[in-house]
Amino acid sequence: MSGVVRIGAIDDDRMLLQGLASWLEPLEDVLLVRMASTVPEYLQDPAEVEVILLDLNLRDGSNPARNVHELLQTGAAILVVSTIPDQEHVLATIEAGASGYITKDNDLPNLVDFIRAAAQGELAVSPELAFLLSTDARPQRPQLSAQESTVLRIYASGATLAATARKAGVAYGTAREYLERVKRKYTDAGWPTRTKLELRERLREEEL
Repeated sequence: MSGVVRIGAIDDDRMLLQGLASWLEPLEDVLLVRMASTVPEYLQDPAEVEVILLDLNLRDGSNPARNVHELLQTGAAILVVSTIPDQEHVLATIEAGASGYITKDNDLPNLVDFIRAAAQGELAVSPELAFLLSTDARPQRPQLSAQESTVLRIYASGATLAATARKAGVAYGTAREYLERVKRKYTDAGWPTRTKLELRERLREEEL
């Protein structure tokens, strides 16, 4: 993909949103065109964007996975961000169709790389997301192959994808494909009971 990537941002920290706008303003290839503090506010007037940056835990108490599901209806890719990783909810957003997850302490070049990857329909696997996937101990977690697990663990240690490929003894494209397979497995394993909230709703439906 070439040209300018238009993005939206949803975060209940107004100071952070203004800081993000100032941070991105000098860039010629990323344009922030819409900001909101909640998903309903954003959806009142959704802009045509390729990527939406979504804060994981909004103060309105909304469910992260459900937020991803609703925002995907706009046609944009969703890149989840947060200050503190919450493994349960991060994995739930990936299963719901988010294109990746990053923490807010990433620098601008990394953020732009992840935005561009998401805009191109690729998996934006940050080391933070790789770590959460590699330490997923839930009994219902997707089963990864030995090669996928190896690449995931190396990348989760903070290695670049190129360094991960070298350490794993595979080609760069192969390492990237393993990470894509991990994302597909998590997305394909999106049972309706993947979050506690949805589990409660499923149980209530069965009682009725």
